[in-house]
Amino acid sequence: MSIGRLRRAFTTSTALSAALMVGAAGGTVAAVFGAQAAVAASSVGGPVTRSETLQRSQYWVDRGVTYTQTGPWAPDPQGRTYRRDCSGLVSMAWHLPDSRSTRTFLSWSGKHQLPSLHDLRAGDAVLRDGHIELFVKWVNEGRHEDGAFVYSFNNPGETVQNPYAPDNFGRIGRDGWSELTTYLPIRYNNIADDGPPPASPDSSVLREPNGAISLVVGGAPFHLTPAEYAALGSPPATAVAAGTFAAMPGVIANGTFVRTADDGAIYEIAGSAKYHLSPAEYAALGGPPARNVPNRLVAGLGAVPADNTFLRDPASTAIYQVVAGAKYHLGPAEYAGLGSPAATNVPAGFIDTVTGSVPADSVFLRDPGTTAIYQIVGGARYHLSPAEYAAMGSPTAINVPAGFIARTATVPRDGSFIRDITDGAIYQIVGGAKYHLSPSEYSALDSAPSTNVPHGLILSITRTLPSAGYLRNATTGAIYQAVNGAKYHLSPAEYAALGSPAAVNVPVGFIDRLGVVPADNSFLRDITDTAIYQIVGGAKYHLSPAEYAALGSPAAVNVPHGFVTAVTASVPAGSLVLRDPVSTAIYQVVNGAKYHLGVAEYAALGSPVSLNVPAGLLARLGARPTDGTLLRDPVSTAIYSITAGRKHHLTPAEYAALPSQAYTDVPAGFIATFPDA
Repeated sequence: MSIGRLRRAFTTSTALSAALMVGAAGGTVAAVFGAQAAVAASSVGGPVTRSETLQRSQYWVDRGVTYTQTGPWAPDPQGRTYRRDCSGLVSMAWHLPDSRSTRTFLSWSGKHQLPSLHDLRAGDAVLRDGHIELFVKWVNEGRHEDGAFVYSFNNPGETVQNPYAPDNFGRIGRDGWSELTTYLPIRYNNIADDGPPPASPDSSVLREPNGAISLVVGGAPFHLTPAEYAALGSPPATAVAAGTFAAMPGVIANGTFVRTADDGAIYEIAGSAKYHLSPAEYAALGGPPARNVPNRLVAGLGAVPADNTFLRDPASTAIYQVVAGAKYHLGPAEYAGLGSPAATNVPAGFIDTVTGSVPADSVFLRDPGTTAIYQIVGGARYHLSPAEYAAMGSPTAINVPAGFIARTATVPRDGSFIRDITDGAIYQIVGGAKYHLSPSEYSALDSAPSTNVPHGLILSITRTLPSAGYLRNATTGAIYQAVNGAKYHLSPAEYAALGSPAAVNVPVGFIDRLGVVPADNSFLRDITDTAIYQIVGGAKYHLSPAEYAALGSPAAVNVPHGFVTAVTASVPAGSLVLRDPVSTAIYQVVNGAKYHLGVAEYAALGSPVSLNVPAGLLARLGARPTDGTLLRDPVSTAIYSITAGRKHHLTPAEYAALPSQAYTDVPAGFIATFPDA
């Protein structure tokens, strides 16, 4: 994602020699990789072949797409747009639903780390903090230390560096070995090999004509260095044809057991994730054969299984589905509803390593019972209509039970960025509220990765003011606490006293939307003395323990004393309907004056929602509203102005002449409490 990676640029002067080197290794690059071949129609988020990833990358090369982190996104062959940077290139090549960033690629559950650079194949990637590249081919298959050809996107205004021809800066996509060693080799979980794998027994050692030796583990070849081959006892190697390794599966089969050669530790592999078995766990699984492997094979595997892995605890027979870093315990009916897919027997400890309960990554889920498809973004679900699903490119959706979907929220978590596929507008989500980022605001937030979503999802987020959370001004670094539409600037001491909670970087425009008084029925707890306050009509009321209990002990937000003192009013203002939970009496409140509503009067007003408040708060209210209050009898439509506790019936002309014509509908009995002026 970042600009200016640290790699040796191959300029025009070296392009010819680079092409000749590839030719010596087996033909020109274009001929070997089919750069001009038609791009296959893989589905969004579905399996994509290695050759197609290269063809898709070449699509941007052929169209001269240039690097930018602020300009409009660029389309893929199907018209779906992606960010024009390094992570956008790889996202496009893999046909992902969203443009990821190097930061999110690092934590993404949709990929797994390879044991070593030697295991890279066409369509894999190399990743480090700040940059990612698509691997194409070794310069010399028999000597990987000679470097590799890659697709790489780097500097503003530059086209994609590629193995076929110099880009507009005169550079070829090629990395030396020293450059490659600064990256992690990774593989997309949905990458598909281009042909059927050759038959080969597991636990065999194979040698290609160029001398490369691989140990076959769980059906997948693992490249052995000379030292590793010797450490395994230099077992006999079966000669195979050139290209055999590239055609074999790239993922170790579920339920494979391996033993590290150095320390004898035994691991089970499922969903490209490893789990270290204790002697008791290994015995409980029946002590299956374990293949001796180099330590780096295990070191390259992750801890959380890939999407749609099914794990079974043989002790309890419980079966779990893993999706986007989260697990879900399947009931017998749910498991059958998914078609009773093969589940790998693993210890309970392996299942416990998957700690998430809600999918963490952007993913598409399908309820097989209703066929409804949901997009999951920031831990929240959105039900896609058929038209929205088609507009998103009809991405591959994972079948999951309705119960798994029901765990998700309805609004994305704090710090989520979503992009409207209709107009490209980007929104930040904080405290359940959305904020439309201008291009400059988005750039100031480092152009954080955003998830493409339908316009309907954005419309479904109705809040514009955060309900809770901590906001950091991205320009000044000032930190604010947000509570139900109000902000409070925290001093360093106050922030520390609150436990220094995580704060989300936001533009100042988002902060400026907030007021200083929380919305009605907010409850604040002063962390200095634990006093609890109820906010009603812009005023605060200190609740006694008995009053707080009578209200049901609602959740209160811990705030500094300064936040409480910033709310200065003690008598509610505006138009409210309040209820005493002890007596159940309901009062209409208008600008500081209360009126006890009869049952019929309350019904005549439409039985509006009332807030439960203590009698002590009601006692603060008087009988007179503030001067200039306008009251309207909804039966007669007569409008009255209240001044000094007296009413004046306004003529139509008088009402029209008023600078402010806002009135409150009240019963005639309320109006009758005021003598005529």
